[in-house]
Amino acid sequence: MKKWRTGLVILILGCLIPLVSALGWTGTVNASSLNVRKTNSSKGKVIGVLREGASVEVLSTSGSWYKIKTGKTTGYVSKKYISKSSSSGGSSSSSSDSSGDAGDPCEPGDKGAAVKAVQKKLRSLGYYSGEIDGDYGNGTKKAVKAFQKANGLKANGVANRKTIEKMNSKSGSSGGGGGGSRYTTENLNWFKHPNTIPHHATFQVKDVKTGKIFDVKRWTGANHADCEPLTKSDTAIMKSIFGHWSWKRRAILVKYNGHVYAASMNGMPHGTQTIKNNNFNGHFCIHFSGSKTHGSKKVDSAHQSCVKTALKHEW
Repeated sequence: MKKWRTGLVILILGCLIPLVSALGWTGTVNASSLNVRKTNSSKGKVIGVLREGASVEVLSTSGSWYKIKTGKTTGYVSKKYISKSSSSGGSSSSSSDSSGDAGDPCEPGDKGAAVKAVQKKLRSLGYYSGEIDGDYGNGTKKAVKAFQKANGLKANGVANRKTIEKMNSKSGSSGGGGGGSRYTTENLNWFKHPNTIPHHATFQVKDVKTGKIFDVKRWTGANHADCEPLTKSDTAIMKSIFGHWSWKRRAILVKYNGHVYAASMNGMPHGTQTIKNNNFNGHFCIHFSGSKTHGSKKVDSAHQSCVKTALKHEW
């Protein structure tokens, strides 16, 4: 009788303990960096750090955590930062992700590689300016909605199959321009509309002469926009445009939030640097119509000449 009671207690306790199921599949890290912890808790000791794209073996799951193995390290990571690799038979980052196309359908609240692919595509089309973090939040929803509205789709903010197909089509790639084959280049009066491109916004710059495009983040600036190349690869593209760092002005187009603006940039790193791992020691200046230098507080004729040149070009 005692043995039977003991067995029943063990059985009941076993049901109360959160179930941990064995998995055994390969996952991919979808965050820029991911802590591996000794226990399945946000307070657990960090025993390793994984970078985006790293492969891990998922051993089991417990609540919102995966137990994973990578190399000689076994520990726990948050589920939301692991996507199934294509070889695992689950949802995966589409091969089109690397080529700039959106992949699988997704919706608000989703996280992972499919969301990242949509964010990258929307950024390239000029609709999305947030972080490429794989988190389908309000910013991504608004960008999807804007794309749908511009392309004659039901504007519900859900990246469904029809929306994905339109994003990847030639007609959809012109989205922010209002349905034509190109964007209409706009003249942005800096002091009349100073917050059109807000602080910390991410956008694209296209050099008029070479056609080269790179990603930029606005840091601050009152008389004009103080900006930084977003990544090391963006810095490399920018440097290839100038050949070497220079104060020389260049006509550029700025694409942000579905609009293209005529602008001018110099190519000299100077002053404060806020992005520490982009190989750009400082920031550079982007001028628009009527903007001024911070030193002289006067309109710079060379920059304004480049803005006028940019107005004659299209994205």
